[in-house]
Amino acid sequence: MTFTTAEGVSRRSAAALIRRRARTHSRLVFVVRWLLPTIILALLSLLGVFVVSQALRAAASKPREIPTEIRMVSPHFIGRDDQGRAFDLAARLAVRDDANMQHVVLGSPVLVLDVESAHPKTLTADRGVYDEKTRLLRLTGHVRVDDSTASTVATDEALVDTKAGVVTGVSSLNGSGPMGMISAGSYSASEKGQTLELHGGVHAELKGK
Repeated sequence: MTFTTAEGVSRRSAAALIRRRARTHSRLVFVVRWLLPTIILALLSLLGVFVVSQALRAAASKPREIPTEIRMVSPHFIGRDDQGRAFDLAARLAVRDDANMQHVVLGSPVLVLDVESAHPKTLTADRGVYDEKTRLLRLTGHVRVDDSTASTVATDEALVDTKAGVVTGVSSLNGSGPMGMISAGSYSASEKGQTLELHGGVHAELKGK
């Protein structure tokens, strides 16, 4: 069988076309195999970014829990120490924070010790913090102690143990009364003021015999 020149050229052209199509198909398959995983990874990354951003947005928009305060106007507390002696604690304002329910912050507290005795002691201050668990009252700011004998003691802070009936302080103390004047660097009063210990630079000026 013999082929003409035209037929040979036509067959060669068809073979070349088939080869080109095969190469094109191979390149397309290669590109698709490389491109599809890339697209999938990109979509997964976008999905992860979307999830994280939504979580952060939800956390930011979530209302924060604000500690609530329990406020009492003109509160009044009555109690007794270990020896049965009564004390009376009042204030202009009391605030209890739910972060620590045992602490009560007092504004302008007034504490009267040994209420039922003939010579009760009255302590006043700008601010106070009462711990209901330990029964300790910390007074700060212009602390004054007055009694029925016209004696007055002034200091910057005082720690009152209402359970044991002891008042202590590490700040300076200045006192005046019918017997004269006295000052010290620190002090400790027990038995509702029946015993007073002075420490650090004690000075006294006594009157009378």
